[in-house]
Amino acid sequence: MSYELFVEVTRNSTVESRHFGAAVVCDYKGNVIESWGDIKRLIFPRSALKPLLAVDLVESGASEHYLVSDAELTLACASHQGEPMHQELATAWLSGSS
Repeated sequence: MSYELFVEVTRNSTVESRHFGAAVVCDYKGNVIESWGDIKRLIFPRSALKPLLAVDLVESGASEHYLVSDAELTLACASHQGEPMHQELATAWLSGSS
């Protein structure tokens, strides 16, 4: 198996869920220090990366420069289904009128 069991959740001694994955710890040069599961397997992290990408928005000063609101920063970090409230916020943010 390319994934390892990381967490097993039990309730009253019955297994409720099992969570599998792969993980890697690297040093600052990218050398693998420790790994679990198949770390070379292709993955699609999708929304899991949104908060990491939003860090650059804040650390670069762009959020302060462009007066990014808490709601906009939250939208940048969030997964959603394109509900009207999210569409309206994104449209306003992109047009500069939020």
